[in-house]
Amino acid sequence: MRELSAADLGMLLSVFAVLLIAFGIDFHVSRRSARQHRGRALFFVGVSLVGEAMTALALVLTWIALWSPAAWEQIDDLLVFIPGSIAVLCAVVLTGEKTVGRVLAVRGHGDGSTSDR
Repeated sequence: MRELSAADLGMLLSVFAVLLIAFGIDFHVSRRSARQHRGRALFFVGVSLVGEAMTALALVLTWIALWSPAAWEQIDDLLVFIPGSIAVLCAVVLTGEKTVGRVLAVRGHGDGSTSDR
């Protein structure tokens, strides 16, 4: 694995910050959907919470690494990349769920979504 430069860390920091904001504002569970599809709603709420937690962890570790090279020597790269990868995977899952929900709603198959704006 190659050594990360300050520019790489800055880019990671930006990605994690945007991802954290996206988790915070993009996923909402409507009461109607939660009642109709309780198991599905709980699953996607769990995915959202895991994604937020992993993004926050990766963001903090990247921030520390960016501003303290001595601390970065003690932090293994995998401690940033594993939570970051999990966060991105969660974002992809939630995006897929939201897209399927919108398609089902447009096609007239009821609410079809745990996402609601």
